[in-house]
Amino acid sequence: MHIAEPLAIYSLHFDRGDADSGTVALWSPVTDTRLGEQPEWIRDHRAEPVAYVRGARPSVVISLLANHFVPASFELSAFGRSLSPAHGPDTPIRWLGPHPVSLERTAGWNTLAEPVPFNRPLPNHIGTHALELQWVAEWTDADGSARRLFLGNSRHELFTTGAPMRDGGAGAPPSGAYLPLVRWSSRWCERLESRKDICDALLRGLPETGLRYGVPAWTVRHMLMVGGGMCGGWYQLFQQLANCQGVTLEGRTLHLVPRDDPRTDEVRWEAMVAVAPGINQLEPSRLTRLQGRFHDCVRYPFASDEPVELLGRVEARYVFMAGWDDGHCLNFLEDAGRLYLYDACFRTEAVELDMPLPPADGRPVRLGAESSFRRRYLHPTLPFLMGTLCANGRLWEVDLGRNEFGITVGTEQVPEIDIMWTR
Repeated sequence: MHIAEPLAIYSLHFDRGDADSGTVALWSPVTDTRLGEQPEWIRDHRAEPVAYVRGARPSVVISLLANHFVPASFELSAFGRSLSPAHGPDTPIRWLGPHPVSLERTAGWNTLAEPVPFNRPLPNHIGTHALELQWVAEWTDADGSARRLFLGNSRHELFTTGAPMRDGGAGAPPSGAYLPLVRWSSRWCERLESRKDICDALLRGLPETGLRYGVPAWTVRHMLMVGGGMCGGWYQLFQQLANCQGVTLEGRTLHLVPRDDPRTDEVRWEAMVAVAPGINQLEPSRLTRLQGRFHDCVRYPFASDEPVELLGRVEARYVFMAGWDDGHCLNFLEDAGRLYLYDACFRTEAVELDMPLPPADGRPVRLGAESSFRRRYLHPTLPFLMGTLCANGRLWEVDLGRNEFGITVGTEQVPEIDIMWTR
């Protein structure tokens, strides 16, 4: 590489893959590799973001490129604008140095033996920052003249997160998080402090991602690659967004318990049904919806021998089948003695519940009509239950292979519902 300057800043390496460096590991969802394995900034070639827990004091490994006729020893410094509003946006500060440097060679590359620490910590709040550094070398000639040489600029996209992450969560890389998640969450949650406020901001920010519900993808990386996912991916994505800011959520999968009646061949219930299109969708996804004639029951309960009014509706809906093999994935936050439910697929606000965190043991739980989970979440979000029921002199079967959807009953009309919770 040819440079015109006698001495230039060539590369900067912030994340060195050890716990003492203080960085938050950033991963590329495209390559599934850690960005900080190589210098994040290389002159004219690379400028990758870096992330730290708020208030951290970074250090950086520096490489210089010399082109003859430079002093063998000098002091290296980097100046830039403050990231603190208290100093004003135009206040220049010395971010690094003066750090003594002795070049091994005055022509070619020199990587300093030790990381150079910043003179001050990063902002002590969640946020995104644009850090521009002006690098200079300063020395005194033999005749006592003070000299200063400009070594170039480096520009850095920098994130400060709320608290240390928990590594290795569902859908996450081995450490840290995928870059888009850290970028989104640090911007949406800027200067927020409480765990509840952070989770609320994340839920409000999700539409900005452009990711859509109903796309067949069940992991965070797959979602980022194809532009959306199913609930199994969405609840992992929301967990990881919160984890980027040091907030731990509990994930649960809601399963409906089917009850067969061998005397009549009825099944109460075979599926939970959603009619909303889901996040970033104008209509239910054509990739995963069920399209056909649904028979909505006007009144329930009813006896098998009495006439029942059924409203035939040709619609597209989402169906979550009963049993262990299907369900709907949700997140819970316990904060200040309260329990909050977050459904990234269908809800735009948290749902406060009067109940403890559901156990994940899979034991059936019977919910009466006055259950806060039913009233505040289940009734408006999954407004129908689908069943194989006897009505009007025939058995209305659920057979998805034949596009038969039995009878759909308003969830709020059902006296008791049996569910199971798993992770």
